[in-house]
Amino acid sequence: MKVVLITGASGSGKDSLLKGIKKNGQGHARMVLVKRFITRPPDAHEENFFVDDSAFELLRDNDFFVSCWQAHGNSYGIAANHLDSIRENSLAIVSVSRTAVKDFERKYPSVYTILVEVDRDTLKQRLQKRKREQGEAIDRRLQRQDIKVKARELIRFDNSAPLDQTVPVFNQLLSNLGAR
Repeated sequence: MKVVLITGASGSGKDSLLKGIKKNGQGHARMVLVKRFITRPPDAHEENFFVDDSAFELLRDNDFFVSCWQAHGNSYGIAANHLDSIRENSLAIVSVSRTAVKDFERKYPSVYTILVEVDRDTLKQRLQKRKREQGEAIDRRLQRQDIKVKARELIRFDNSAPLDQTVPVFNQLLSNLGAR
């Protein structure tokens, strides 16, 4: 199995790219989108497992996650058993925090990290449009845009253009990784 981590600033369009590929029936033939466990209320644009804080803590304390992290007052985690159940010749696609990359690289030999990037103005517009937060909260997210990603196999992906242009390019990138 190859693990492809999708990471980048909140609002850079990670989930939108993955949703675009899924919606259009694109992607590598053996691609598996791995769901996250999240403690915040469900978002209509995501397909994840939403749990409360106590359930998340119980899962974390029982080593359920290969990686978990905190971001903006919420907890996120990726179930180890889900990744471990994916077939050997598959491409496991996981949307993660930029701080979680090393957890996956320690456990899995074949990990590629795609850093989804957008210009600052586009990021601000997307965060405002999303309406999850406003004012200072958006400013804090913009400040986090410049966090560096350390990864063995880092691939930068510019997602500043409209999705109808970036989804096909992203799809081709995933197909190329699947063919390696």
